[in-house]
Amino acid sequence: MAKARKANPDGYVHTRDAKEYQRLRDQARIWQGATAGVLAAVGLGPGMSCLDVRSGPGAVMRLMADRVGPQGLVTGIEIDPVLGAEALRDLRTQSGADFQQIAADLFTLETPPGAPFDLTFCRLLLMHMRDPVIILEKMAAWTKSGGVVVAQEFDFGAIAVEPTCPVMGEFNRVFEGVFRGHGRNMRAGRQLPAQFEAAGLGTPDGTDAAVHYLPLSHMANMLIGVYDSLYAAGAEFGLADPVRASEFRKDMAEAGADGRYYCLTPVLIAAWKRMT
Repeated sequence: MAKARKANPDGYVHTRDAKEYQRLRDQARIWQGATAGVLAAVGLGPGMSCLDVRSGPGAVMRLMADRVGPQGLVTGIEIDPVLGAEALRDLRTQSGADFQQIAADLFTLETPPGAPFDLTFCRLLLMHMRDPVIILEKMAAWTKSGGVVVAQEFDFGAIAVEPTCPVMGEFNRVFEGVFRGHGRNMRAGRQLPAQFEAAGLGTPDGTDAAVHYLPLSHMANMLIGVYDSLYAAGAEFGLADPVRASEFRKDMAEAGADGRYYCLTPVLIAAWKRMT
């Protein structure tokens, strides 16, 4: 089991390793349709330039490329240079657009190459930020007049398993304990309009919300992956130990195989604003 350690200095409370990055790829597949719909709604089209802020494994960059085509520019910012380089290699192998990757800390980066962009986008970033307004201010500054700023964030208020599933109590205990212990925002999605206002963007021009209700058999491995990625931070708070973790994995796998349970996912909420 991973040694307990402090949260990553960039605000990410999960571990940063190959297992976590694969979990992010799996998670991206679940929300691919929701993000593609938002990109269509804001009018991303051929030849445009776009920026994915904290781009991770590159899943959103691929969706952007599908819309901007070979004449478009798709740029990602990722603090982990190894992950960013791997994503860039994969994207360029698939082709579809001019891909660029920037290895940088958002809080020290002033102006990324290629700015200003037609679209500046982040997904599941602001919930990890102690001051998301600063990030939105930067995104607005990096967006050209007539371009669009988009944020897409989870709201964890709805997540549940039906019928009542005892093992979810252990998941929620560690998940909520780590997020609250590190001051992370579990309601980031519903707070996007207020954060846009605070960043000087004004009232969003549009919003969107997506949620899934899936058999727990489809979500059990994802929930185990989230728990494992939070284990180090949980152990630091005294919330997690090897015995509890082992029991959780066994019980969640059994619940997933049971066939009775369904999982209501977090709500993925998007808001966007066109710059003037």
